Amino acid sequence: MKKNIEINKEDNTVTVEVSVNKRNYVKEPIISFKTKDIALLLEKEGIETESCVQNDTIYNDGRNAKTVGKWVFKMKQETKKQVQKPVIEKTEINNLTEPQKPAIVRKKTKKRK
Repeated sequence: MKKNIEINKEDNTVTVEVSVNKRNYVKEPIISFKTKDIALLLEKEGIETESCVQNDTIYNDGRNAKTVGKWVFKMKQETKKQVQKPVIEKTEINNLTEPQKPAIVRKKTKKRK
């Protein structure tokens, strides 16, 4: 198997060309590549993709074996994370020398006769 991976950063695309040798003898293994196989191959290479723009299928078995294929994937765009500023709460200091007294809460009650 021969593979050629080209990355076009201007268009944000990845082009993958794969070719396999034709199967001449029964002893040779049957090889086939589909879009999901190429996506896994790119993932192993460390290239993150979003979607497939052009897909293909290749195989090396049969009389009319298709041994060369080309796939084009759209690269995943990196999104910048917005950094939130930390919230600083301000506390008011009234008087540092006198201790704060708790507020007295009185209940209004009706006087009964």
